[in-house]
Amino acid sequence: MKKSNKIVLIQILFLSIIVSCNTNPIAKVQGVFEVNKDSLKVVLQKEMEGESAFAMGMFNVAIENAVIEFDIKGDSIFGIIFLAGETTLLDSKIIVRNDTLVINTSDNEAYLFPTETGLSYLAKGAKITLELIKTEKEQLDEETRDAIEAQKQAILEKEEFEKNLGKWQEGYYVDEFGDKTGEGFAYSLMRGTHENSISTTSEVFVKATVENNKLSFQIYNSSFGMKEIFPDSEFGKMKFKSPDGSIKSERVFFYENSFIESDEEAYLFDYISNNDGIVKVYIDLSTASEYYSDKYQFTIEQNNLTEILAGLMK
Repeated sequence: MKKSNKIVLIQILFLSIIVSCNTNPIAKVQGVFEVNKDSLKVVLQKEMEGESAFAMGMFNVAIENAVIEFDIKGDSIFGIIFLAGETTLLDSKIIVRNDTLVINTSDNEAYLFPTETGLSYLAKGAKITLELIKTEKEQLDEETRDAIEAQKQAILEKEEFEKNLGKWQEGYYVDEFGDKTGEGFAYSLMRGTHENSISTTSEVFVKATVENNKLSFQIYNSSFGMKEIFPDSEFGKMKFKSPDGSIKSERVFFYENSFIESDEEAYLFDYISNNDGIVKVYIDLSTASEYYSDKYQFTIEQNNLTEILAGLMK
């Protein structure tokens, strides 16, 4: 091939690369972008008009602690949006749809729009557009990378928690120094519901523990951070409905914000120990005290209980 022909081919290739970069909208949003907190504050202030001074104070803290940073390389985006306690991880390919840049988020999808100073980010269905400034950085800040890793770990822990709901697990008693005593117990975590005379139905979590061939229960709020409050040192009633539709009632004893089967025969424990299937449980605190109107419902089943109890006997 003649030298002049090679030069022509190189020129054509170079021109095609330039044209491709100019026509590809993804090429216009390469680099590290971070939120413009001043513009974010202006946008959110409009949404907060009429709120109390306390709410505005919390709003200012949320803005200060916000972490919103993306790194776009090629057709991939990686980053995090942490704002007002809500977190969205971004780890997605960028596609072009009708001249709009589209990415997948952990919740839905979002859209990127190039601007003179960076880009705009709009989540599907959201009212607020986030304005981000292009930086000179080559990678995300260390704080941002730490926040991403922490969120990934939280997601894994939540997935593990959800996977184990309803299954029985081994727990161990500890002494005053926090050391295991060698004695263990079987326990299970379940999702349930709570309602009373002044509130709508809300989610709770129930911890069932096997103690001396009886079941004891503790019920926690939806964040698993606080126990529900029960009557203290009072007897009440618990009902459960077996898979065949039959309903049985037994006495329980409430103490220290927990309750335990108190009849001579622990009917619920006996049933799930010897039968498969999902059992519906209903607790009405008014059976223990006229000052309570709370009602709880959850389900419990044998699942792997036999295996766990056998392992604890070894």
